[in-house]
Amino acid sequence: MEDYIVFTVGDNYYALGVASIQRIIQVPSVTAIPNAHPMVEGMMSYENRVIKVADFRAMMGMERFDEQATSKSQKLLIYQTEEAFFGIKVDQIEDIKSLDCSELKHVDRLEANTCFVEMDGVMEVGDRLVNVIKSVTLPMKEKA
Repeated sequence: MEDYIVFTVGDNYYALGVASIQRIIQVPSVTAIPNAHPMVEGMMSYENRVIKVADFRAMMGMERFDEQATSKSQKLLIYQTEEAFFGIKVDQIEDIKSLDCSELKHVDRLEANTCFVEMDGVMEVGDRLVNVIKSVTLPMKEKA
């Protein structure tokens, strides 16, 4: 069993390992980056660093979030691995769940997004299917 943060983007459910999430915060103001990839919404100050913010909706080929259409505001996952440190905007945090990865059903990769979001597979959690994410990368390489 491993712990995952389950979140939504549109009507879809996703799970990302707790070990790669440093913090969950309200989305702060984000400064646009000129000529940035469309999936990179901009940059923000976080704990005395400037980090990039990726829009998970854009990574999944979805329309931008319309806060006025819903009464909810998006959340920001601070994603950190040995290779990456950036924010990921998601619609809502649903839960933190312990998932049994032996129940994972592997699926064909989504051709449009294999560069940025690597899926482990899909798992039934209660009455819904949850896309389990292995890793997320930014569309632009970080400078060394």
